[in-house]
Amino acid sequence: MCGIAGFPHPGGDAPAVLADMVATLSHRGPDGEGAFVDKAVALGHRRLAIIDLQGGAQPRVDKDSGDALVFNGEIYGYRELAGELRDQGVRLADRSDTEVLFWMIRRFGVEGALERIDGMFAFAFREGKSGRIYLARDRFGEKPLFYGLRDGALVFASEIKAMHRHPAFSAAALDREAVYRYLTYEYLPGESSGFEGILKLRPAHLLIFEDGVARSESYWRPRYVAGEPTLDETRALDRLEELLADSVRRRLVADVPVGLFLSGGVDSGLIAAMAARQSSSVKAYTVRMPEASYDETPHAARVAEHCGLDHEVVELSNTDVLEAFQAIGENIDEPLADYSLLPTYMVCKAARRGLTVALGGDGGDELFAGYSTFKARRFSSLMALLSPALGGALRWGLDRLPPAGGYMNPNFVVRHVSQGFGTRPEHQPYLWMAPFTEAEKTRLWNREFLPPAVDTFAPIDQWLAAGAPADPVARILYLFTVTYLPEDILAKVDRASMYNSLEVRAPFLDRAFAEFALSLPAEWKIRGLETKYILKKLAARHLPGQTVYRPKQGFGLPLSDLLRGPLHEPVRDVLLDAANPVAGWFEKPAIERYLNEHGQGKRDHRKKLWTLYVLFMAAARQGEG
Repeated sequence: MCGIAGFPHPGGDAPAVLADMVATLSHRGPDGEGAFVDKAVALGHRRLAIIDLQGGAQPRVDKDSGDALVFNGEIYGYRELAGELRDQGVRLADRSDTEVLFWMIRRFGVEGALERIDGMFAFAFREGKSGRIYLARDRFGEKPLFYGLRDGALVFASEIKAMHRHPAFSAAALDREAVYRYLTYEYLPGESSGFEGILKLRPAHLLIFEDGVARSESYWRPRYVAGEPTLDETRALDRLEELLADSVRRRLVADVPVGLFLSGGVDSGLIAAMAARQSSSVKAYTVRMPEASYDETPHAARVAEHCGLDHEVVELSNTDVLEAFQAIGENIDEPLADYSLLPTYMVCKAARRGLTVALGGDGGDELFAGYSTFKARRFSSLMALLSPALGGALRWGLDRLPPAGGYMNPNFVVRHVSQGFGTRPEHQPYLWMAPFTEAEKTRLWNREFLPPAVDTFAPIDQWLAAGAPADPVARILYLFTVTYLPEDILAKVDRASMYNSLEVRAPFLDRAFAEFALSLPAEWKIRGLETKYILKKLAARHLPGQTVYRPKQGFGLPLSDLLRGPLHEPVRDVLLDAANPVAGWFEKPAIERYLNEHGQGKRDHRKKLWTLYVLFMAAARQGEG
């Protein structure tokens, strides 16, 4: 796991610029750094050593051909690929997956290598013969890659803060249109990074840069198979088990300690059971939340005992929360307001004391319809017929009631579901999670800075037009897989883990396992109101029934209480700082009202306040590197 940065056509100051960019990525790679600069390209790398601790140095360069590679991530099954390369006469310089990827590209071309490999990765490859620069990102978007074009020059890096250290993008300001969408999604959908001129390479995309022109194309997309299943349920379960066991086996390969995160739910529990069968040295980590309705520790302990795992429970205090709050504020560059980033950061920090690699359960909800969204989808057509005004009246009535506490309280749930009234079924899930309604956004913005005519759902509609399946459940699964999974869930895990120099691997996102899961019929994923139907059937082979069939619980903490307690003043100071670059964009009285109503216990504005706080901190960090 590493950080990369680079740019073609370097000038005389290229070594210093590259070093400045790479220095901002030190948390992604504390074990070493490397740089390569010639007359055509500058490539930089920070390394977190996982495979072949003595080898694996980057950039990887062939002096004769001029081919050069910088790579962030892991190639799973690289040992088998190395054997194939040796059988073909290739002499590998070391035992690293970097060397395997380098030779796969040289042997089969970038497109051919992408078809043959599985992993989480972002890489840049300079083809010496043609001078082309290739940028590629893994299928599900586990690893980030940002890029920008300015006056025919390409700049790329693993994080926005590194982009800001290049002269071409040092003054890149927040993009108002992107921010307008962020206030609905809590993340940046599509290509936008939130900063003008800086883009995200989309998951499963390859960018080719040649003669000052860049073109991006998809090399893979999730495909949902319609019609009758080719396997019966039992054979499908056997195949899922076989593929998941193989995925976990490949993700346990490392030359450093490997453990896992254990929440006590189906996804992490199933990964734990698979890992325990294959290794006796895997250790599980769980965070104990300070408020009972958020805490899953008893469930996690039950799973750990059942699987025979060494289990560490991380006790949290207000001091831990404040430390995580401060660390995230100091590091955040791309606006991302999923507040489970806080506990994710804390469990990553705790795990890093004993591990360098951890397995997580991400992807299970998107592949197997695990969210409550899929239960509510049954009523989407009815909600589309309801007037948005009815939703507004319902929220007005809820505002007259005292705010309720606890995880996913009824007041909170009803309020957010009502935000989808009168909209298309495909748009509703995003509005159910939105911190602000369209009307609230309009009232929040200073009219002078309100961006004109932003289509909030344009990125979603583009994905729908790009081959979305017809089945209603599969359509939502598809949208969550190409938007919410990479832009929120995986981005959160990448940032929280990399801030702590920890690598997190996702067995559910193994290519073979995921493609098989995608091919299963929707009725095997949600049956009635039972989410993850077939995955729970698989989990029941390995876990106690009370673990498998208990209600789903998200990974969060009592943010409402924290924003009335230890986080109130720090958040207030940031949101009312007139010197912040985005302070003038919004009506200060509206922000003050959110702060005061929440602080006094009159309303629950946790999502609004946290979304704005993250935005203001990203703006404040702009250009700092």
